Amino acid sequence: MSETANMSVSTHSERFHDLDAVRAGALLLGVALHTTMSFIEPQVWLIKDASSSTGLAVLFYVIHMFRMMTFFVMAGFFAHMLMGKRGLGGFIKNRLIRVGAPLTIFWPIVFASIIAIMIIAFAPPPGAPAVPAAPPPPLSAKTFPLTHLWFLYALLWLYGGAIVLKLVTDVLHIGKGLGRMLDAVIGFLTRTDLIGAVLILPAFAALYANPAWLMWFGIPTPDAGVVINTSALSGFATAFAFGWFLHRSPELLGHLAKRWWAHLPAAVIGTVICLNMVGITPVITPVKGSEHPLYLALYLLTGWSWSLGLIGAAHAFLKRENPVLRYLSDASYWIYILHIPVVMCLQLAVRNLPGPAELKFAGVLLATVMIGLITYQIMVRYTFIGAILNGRRRKVKRASLGQEAILGDGA
Repeated sequence: MSETANMSVSTHSERFHDLDAVRAGALLLGVALHTTMSFIEPQVWLIKDASSSTGLAVLFYVIHMFRMMTFFVMAGFFAHMLMGKRGLGGFIKNRLIRVGAPLTIFWPIVFASIIAIMIIAFAPPPGAPAVPAAPPPPLSAKTFPLTHLWFLYALLWLYGGAIVLKLVTDVLHIGKGLGRMLDAVIGFLTRTDLIGAVLILPAFAALYANPAWLMWFGIPTPDAGVVINTSALSGFATAFAFGWFLHRSPELLGHLAKRWWAHLPAAVIGTVICLNMVGITPVITPVKGSEHPLYLALYLLTGWSWSLGLIGAAHAFLKRENPVLRYLSDASYWIYILHIPVVMCLQLAVRNLPGPAELKFAGVLLATVMIGLITYQIMVRYTFIGAILNGRRRKVKRASLGQEAILGDGA
């Protein structure tokens, strides 16, 4: 996603290399998360490996605590930046190209690929009688399969909400006053390290009222249905809003950079306590959120500790441009779009091979990332696909130096 427009906190002319890295990290951690799922017992994924690993289950648990919350903070941050740079009309056009178009173009391809892989995965062995498969649930507004591209769909909802709020506050002439008031509140809460305790409240209320919560899996992923579930919408909209106001008061990034050392240890301790409460083996039995308020609050608070700590650490140590991180940031959007069919193919290929789950996990993950990087360089970076995902990019020869300069539109 090209929320990473080329602007800086002070000059609005430089790229946020640190927050680019956070956004890319959240996407690439998604590749790792989905790769773990075939090795988790009991089965939580379409493909089940012959080997399982408690360690990989814990890895899934930890990544899922904070990954998408962190991503939506970054989405809100760069959305506000883009709105300021391009105005309302330019913002809408940019988001339709960078988010709406990829969802429209790639969802049918991804979905068809998943169906094809599943047909192969569940085909009977040669010579064995065919067993009729259970019919899939009828397609409806509640079952529409967004796949892992649900995050693009959710972003469109959040962008739409931001546009409506801007239009309403502008018409009522309350935008500036309301913005200053919220800036002061969020600034106070962030500087006093109380922000996490407030940010958990919407998701806490939604999950507390949820009678069928899968507590081991935290905020339920809205990967099916055209109406985003209340728990996910409350949590991710809150993260998006915090990111929006974080860009309005970018000096708060400096505070987070000074406090990463407190947030990350708190996140580790909170994770250990949560796992001690819920167990290291996935539990797929629904429970009432109201029956586990202490765990619910600690889980959400720990997730925000991870997010705030990682954003702060990135701002403390990754502000300078790093060519490797820059390239990975550019490639991460494509890798994430591509990865599910690739991961599933590789999981299918190794599922009956002997060997430890961790080794097969590492092989599938490495191969997926390498395929993503190679296809990005060959098929995406300088093509119309790259122009849709990250903005137009071209090579310009520097005759005197014999070097190539890469130019992008910064969108």
